Amino acid sequence: MIIEILKSTSRWEQYTRHKFVRMMKEGSLPLSAFRYYIIQDSKYVEEMNRASLKAASVAPDIDEAIEFINKMFSASDKGKEVHGKIYNLLKISQEEIKRTPINDVNYAYTRHLHYWADKDWYKYLVALTPCMLGYLEIGIFVKDSANPIYKEWAEFYASDVYKEKVDTIIKILNKINIKAQSEIDEYIDIFRRSVNYEIDFWDSGLANA
Repeated sequence: MIIEILKSTSRWEQYTRHKFVRMMKEGSLPLSAFRYYIIQDSKYVEEMNRASLKAASVAPDIDEAIEFINKMFSASDKGKEVHGKIYNLLKISQEEIKRTPINDVNYAYTRHLHYWADKDWYKYLVALTPCMLGYLEIGIFVKDSANPIYKEWAEFYASDVYKEKVDTIIKILNKINIKAQSEIDEYIDIFRRSVNYEIDFWDSGLANA
C-alpha cells in the first residue's frame, strides 16, 4: 500500500511521537505552548480547507471529489465545537486569531498545500495525508491525557467521525496506478516535506511556550 511506503520513507515517528505530543499525553505540556499552537493551527485549517476545495474542483473523478468534500466537511461542525470549547478555556477570541501573524513554518506549509492543490489532485492528497493520518494516530495516543484540555482535543481526532475522513483519503490514494519509479519518488518527496513541516509545527509550539 502506498501509505506504508510513504510513512516508511519519512520521519513519521519523529512527527507522531514528537516531544510536544508526548508532553500532551503526559499532561506536562505548558498551556502557553498549546495556546500558541492552537492559534496557528486555526490559521492552518482555514488555508487547508481552501486548498482542499480548490484541489477537488479540478479532480479528474468528480465522484471521488464529492466523496472527499462530503467527508472532509461533514465533521467540521464537531471539530469547530471542540476547538470552540478549547478557545473559551484558553481565552482565545476570533479577533486574537485574526490579528496573530501566521508564523514562518505555517506559511511555508500552507503554501506547499496550495501549490499542489493548483497542480494535481492526487499529489495534493499526498501532501495532505501526513496531517490527516498523523492526527488520527496522535489523537489515539494522547486521548487518555491527564490534562482535560489535551484529552478533549485528542478525543476528536481519535473519533470514528474523524477516522472516516482519513479512510476516504487513503481509499482514494490506494487507487493510484503508479507506472514509474519517478512517480513514487515524487510522492515520497511531497509526503516527506509535509511530515517535516509537521515536525517544525510542533517545534514552533515548544519554542513559544
